[in-house]
Amino acid sequence: MNRIDVLNLEWTSYPSRDRNIASLICNYLRIQGYHVVEESIFNGFYAINKYKPTLLFITNGVGARINFQLVKYASLKGIKVVTLTSEGNFKDDINSLPEFLWGWNKDHCLYEDVNMQWSERTRKLILSRFPELKKKIKVSGAVGFDYYKIVPTIEKEGFLKKHNKGHYYKVIGVGCWDFSPFNRADHRYESTVKTYKSDVIARFVKDRDLFNHVIQNLVKNNEDILFVLKEHPGNTMGYYESAIDGCEKYDNVLILKQESIVDCIAISDFWISYESTTNIEAWMLGKQTCLINPTGIDFPRANVYRGTPNYKTAEEMQNAINTFYATHLLPYFLELKDERSKVIHDIIEWEDGLNHVRVGNQIISLLQSECYKIKSLKRLLFIPLKLRYAIAIRIKNSYSYKKYHNFDIQELQ
Repeated sequence: MNRIDVLNLEWTSYPSRDRNIASLICNYLRIQGYHVVEESIFNGFYAINKYKPTLLFITNGVGARINFQLVKYASLKGIKVVTLTSEGNFKDDINSLPEFLWGWNKDHCLYEDVNMQWSERTRKLILSRFPELKKKIKVSGAVGFDYYKIVPTIEKEGFLKKHNKGHYYKVIGVGCWDFSPFNRADHRYESTVKTYKSDVIARFVKDRDLFNHVIQNLVKNNEDILFVLKEHPGNTMGYYESAIDGCEKYDNVLILKQESIVDCIAISDFWISYESTTNIEAWMLGKQTCLINPTGIDFPRANVYRGTPNYKTAEEMQNAINTFYATHLLPYFLELKDERSKVIHDIIEWEDGLNHVRVGNQIISLLQSECYKIKSLKRLLFIPLKLRYAIAIRIKNSYSYKKYHNFDIQELQ
């Protein structure tokens, strides 16, 4: 097979945060005349060896062990690598920076040729701690937010009919946070306890239960309102760790995981979250937002919360709902307009819809470069790993097998 220009590896073929980002960039590269192949990350080792790409592109190089292993494997084979940052709104805390930057990269070595950050703020933050990365860390802007400048939003009526909820006129959207990492049974717990102090972890666990209490009260007391509960794609432990356990029994609840977050926000009258950059997405769609932070807003977090009011209790949240449907305004939302403008600039850098073009042009620059890496003999160390994954996707009921076979090329097209 002829060597292709770019191989993109992602977790899903259905609309999701990383999938939307990757598709924007891959389509731009195709428009510019480059040969691009998109594949399942769980078939990644096979795909790299089959296609022998000039460049590997992954939206998140450190978000999971397999992501990092593929980046390292491709790099040591002499393949150019470009990675983005899926969750690029780092806290202004230099002590927590290594966890955000390195993730599953326990080598603490940036194997990719270029890693693109959301903003100049986060680039400067990284270089203040790791100045040796200056040539590899670049700024693209937050690509995921380009979506709102390009893709027409879904019609509310059609969306609700598709889910057999067409009889509702009022819709409130809830972007669930992923509380799973604070559960001992989750594979990320070991890393979590290294990042957060025990009292902070205990607070998140308490907030999960209180958030659930508030949401259930709202659902029960507003039968004429449909609550669309959008689970976080990274949640591994179901409704309980999404803080929505028990809500599934109510008729005025629609729980979604694979549905596009853009569509979920677009059909909502306003958007509720515990902590989420989806608030920015909601602002770009002209939607008002609010938080439910039962024990307050003063926990380790990025700065998105500054642009949206917080209602701690079911009573405060109910008052906000009543006020919104009477006046079309959430209490204190207008007063935070200037804060929202600052947050948008600090986090996504540009809101012109061209961040995917900036990434595409960086990839093109690398493709046109005459500087090729020298293949490393260290790649031999990855042969057992490669074989392990090649076998894993063929073992029925294995995690990798299920993920790989859920990746639908027709759906992607």
